[in-house]
Amino acid sequence: MSQFSGTWEDREMDPSMGPFMDAIGLGEYKDKYMGARSTVTYDINGNNWKIKWTTSLYPDNPMTYDVQIGKEFDGKGPDGSDVKTTITVVSDCETKEHEVTNFEDGKNREFIITRKVNGDVMDVTCEAVTSKATMKGKMYRKK
Repeated sequence: MSQFSGTWEDREMDPSMGPFMDAIGLGEYKDKYMGARSTVTYDINGNNWKIKWTTSLYPDNPMTYDVQIGKEFDGKGPDGSDVKTTITVVSDCETKEHEVTNFEDGKNREFIITRKVNGDVMDVTCEAVTSKATMKGKMYRKK
């Protein structure tokens, strides 16, 4: 789990984002999200994680989640959407998140998000449960 500690940032949007947004019924929002950048900070104390997430779409509305690994938690997205998430640890360098969120259109969508850390790079894969659409991305450890 310690592999996740610290601050991570994405630097580019993966080309899979556009088709993914179309497949999950949010194609009308892809231009809005295309240029968005995110930063996430993990502060880890055993099974208790504090996660701070900021996005360039809503820079004045950072999200902070106090998470207990393996237990569902309720949160809000930066746009006010409801988010229910359970994070499980697969290994010291991999997590899986089960997330249900209602995004901007109010429709619930379910995702499985896998994060794998290899040194200073985190590979992120988001699979939409219903459509099986997949989006990939990378985050880089901020130094």
